[in-house]
Amino acid sequence: METLFLPALEIYRSKDPYRAGALLWRDKTAKTIYRRVVGGLAWPYDHRSGALVVLAERDVCAPGQQMRGVLVAAEFTDPDPDQLLRRASLWGETLGCRAWMTPLGAPEVRLALDYNDGRRRLRLPQLDLSAPPAMNGSRDFAAYDRLAQRRTMSVKTLTYGEGSQVAREYNGRNRADLARPVETYPLVAAFLWALAAMDLDGPQAVAASGGGARGHVADPVAGY
Repeated sequence: METLFLPALEIYRSKDPYRAGALLWRDKTAKTIYRRVVGGLAWPYDHRSGALVVLAERDVCAPGQQMRGVLVAAEFTDPDPDQLLRRASLWGETLGCRAWMTPLGAPEVRLALDYNDGRRRLRLPQLDLSAPPAMNGSRDFAAYDRLAQRRTMSVKTLTYGEGSQVAREYNGRNRADLARPVETYPLVAAFLWALAAMDLDGPQAVAASGGGARGHVADPVAGY
């Protein structure tokens, strides 16, 4: 199942003398500018379908706020890993999503590597997979949950979109679920991994084509 909240984004390089050459994304309809687009990829787990979630971060802070808003731009669920990979490639073209957060130790990553090998032979863009950054040294569900709480408990800087699967699934979790591996809930996992990249990595980590540098902390105006 697919839900698109931003049907298409165009990528361009800033001509602002203070940010010359920086990659920016623009909603073709609303003309809203985003400075980062990043996705989360979670593989199927037990009877639950795998998931893709794409987030877009606004380029400027909202009036009176000290953090940039983040929008759930697209959601997709499917039990077939091959369909997940194909949709990720499509969103690389239509949404400019060039970075996908997924645990690199998962057995299914071999499928992604084989998929990239096939695209390389055809001279097509490959998927750029990176491990989700850790929250205070932890990649547990409870640790990532704190990132979402920071964006929703007081000043809300996270927008799900009407009818969002992510909102329904994430808000349906209870405190006991936080003790389970986040991979248990693929749609939630994909969402939180993408959010972790937004709030724990610097913008240069996901803006570069062909695999950006990792490990940068978020800049002073971030999600916390």
